[in-house]
Amino acid sequence: MSEGKNAPVWLDNKNFVLCLTHDVDRVKKTYQYLTHFVKNKDAYHLKSFFIREREPYWNFEKIIEIEKKHDVKSTFFFLNESKKFDILHPRKWPLSLGRYDFHDEKIAGIIQKLHANGWEIGLHGSYESYRNKDLLKKEKEELEEIVGGDIVGIRQHYLNLENKKTWKFQQEVGFRYDATFGFRTKIGFRDNKYLPFHPFNNSAFLVIPLTIMDSALFDSSEDLNDAWKMCKMLIEQTEKQRGLLTVLWHQRVFNEKEFPGWSKIYEKIIMESKKRNAWIGMCREVYEKFQGGL
Repeated sequence: MSEGKNAPVWLDNKNFVLCLTHDVDRVKKTYQYLTHFVKNKDAYHLKSFFIREREPYWNFEKIIEIEKKHDVKSTFFFLNESKKFDILHPRKWPLSLGRYDFHDEKIAGIIQKLHANGWEIGLHGSYESYRNKDLLKKEKEELEEIVGGDIVGIRQHYLNLENKKTWKFQQEVGFRYDATFGFRTKIGFRDNKYLPFHPFNNSAFLVIPLTIMDSALFDSSEDLNDAWKMCKMLIEQTEKQRGLLTVLWHQRVFNEKEFPGWSKIYEKIIMESKKRNAWIGMCREVYEKFQGGL
């Protein structure tokens, strides 16, 4: 029997659950002006470095506008990366270049604005934090200072996870749920987990599985039509299982010039799920709904 058969207990009169999330890895485009030019052979990236009308990755207002339009809200996971730049390891340069700080006035401002208006703020645990409890605790406390309240949820950067070891650390520093469990390079239900699950017996700590990450979706699809077909198939699969579909769209991809059509697919997922009588919410609401409250 699939997990989804037990779902009606928490679904009430809905057919399945859609959970909306965003990871905030970077808020400024930096070295990507050059690397994207080399990768895509598009002069726009070099030109936009010299003629900047707006910051290409600062798309919070666009997300707010889309979600208000559809009467939904989402969880934003904010990152405070502390990994030092190491010139000898070029593959790890992206981890330290172009990062931001919670305490930057503009960053703190958007975090507080989102929080004050009902969006959930979670921690995007830094690259090494999945195996460092002290670092997890420090990052959680720093984000709580900005928000002025408890941070109950986390998703690890790069989806780094040592399963029960990481979950134990997260639980011990006070998180109620983790939203990391999913695939980095493909989409779908990892280990056929259609519902949130408890990794420990006699514990309220919850894992909220990730189903679709934007980069994995578009890297594995031929075009927008193909990407939508894959999303629709997973929506149908979730509905059939009466389960949970969690999606991750990074805030930087809501820039239509650089990621044409990506935000439209996000909207179509919301609209299709509404049409199929889904309950749509943030990670914290999924936790509360599945657990019966915090």
